[in-house]
Amino acid sequence: MTPTVYLSLGLLLLAAGTLLGIPHGLAKRRGDKERTELWRVAHLSTCVGGVSLIALTLAAERVAPGSEHVVLMPFSVAAYLFFFACSLSGVIGQGWDGDRAKPSVRAVYWMQISASCASVVGVILLVGIVFGWRLK
Repeated sequence: MTPTVYLSLGLLLLAAGTLLGIPHGLAKRRGDKERTELWRVAHLSTCVGGVSLIALTLAAERVAPGSEHVVLMPFSVAAYLFFFACSLSGVIGQGWDGDRAKPSVRAVYWMQISASCASVVGVILLVGIVFGWRLK
């Protein structure tokens, strides 16, 4: 995938995060504190994920030209998994630390865990490339 694709994925995520402000505002207006917090996390973390993906794309192009996809792939997977997990949390009204006997909460939990693992892989690859690994 080209850097343009990753920039587009970041912009799409930023736009989705901005739109998640709508259910956040609606929950806040209703006075539902738990859902307000879930939607706030979904809104803000998705926006931050989009901005991070844009910034990482621009940085990786300069730090690891030709192998930036190796770093950007796990970060993209992580950002989108967080987006889906946080959005699902808002829809069901329960966070990833809720009752995992419920299939929807279990799905949120495993998306969060998978996203965290993908982030760790991305960080390890980024640090490795910065310190001289040459991956093709």
